[in-house]
Amino acid sequence: MATITLRVLHGPDRGRVFADVPTPVTIGREEGNSIQLNDERISRYHLKLQEDNDKVVATDLESTNGTRINGEDIQVRIVRHGDMISLGRSLLLVGSHTDIDKRIAAIAARHPPAAAGHARQMSDRLRKISDHHSDVVDDVSSIRSPLLPSEPPPLPERLSPAQSAELSELLEYIQGVLRDASEGAVMRVGAEKVELEFPNWQAMLDLQARLAELLRQIGEPSAD
Repeated sequence: MATITLRVLHGPDRGRVFADVPTPVTIGREEGNSIQLNDERISRYHLKLQEDNDKVVATDLESTNGTRINGEDIQVRIVRHGDMISLGRSLLLVGSHTDIDKRIAAIAARHPPAAAGHARQMSDRLRKISDHHSDVVDDVSSIRSPLLPSEPPPLPERLSPAQSAELSELLEYIQGVLRDASEGAVMRVGAEKVELEFPNWQAMLDLQARLAELLRQIGEPSAD
């Protein structure tokens, strides 16, 4: 059974630490949640964190005001040590200092040229965030983790052959739309802007809309 540590950085419960809470974890303002927060902008049952395939998955439980992780609206998302979860007026930091230091070391190991300095910089930034004592935060939902990866996320693990084929079809479709748009792009000499043909621009907007629909479908809680 996986456990998770959450530290409240901002909000009515600022300073509280929920250490090594066993998953699954529910967060909300109602009694009966694994973590109950005194925030009127949080839904009764707002967010669920559960283990799956050795990862911790966050699922928004159709909350009224939504959930953001690292500044992005989510329905479902893998969370990692150092991530920032904002719900209502509250901002939560995932992981203990030790957990986050381990992730920093792993990130630094993949970037050897400036590994030591980069690791120290990330560690210092997160410690400053977790020790922040300001009563005023303009918008906690926009705060992003300094540990956001610079590379694309890894592909899902343990896919069946059919799931792998379906994922390949989806990625090939996305690649095709972007390829057609980029091949038709025009960059004028001396200009800093790239021009797209209107049909290609419309295709990219349609792709964005389709991806938004897919993300919502994936994130909707199952009927069972």
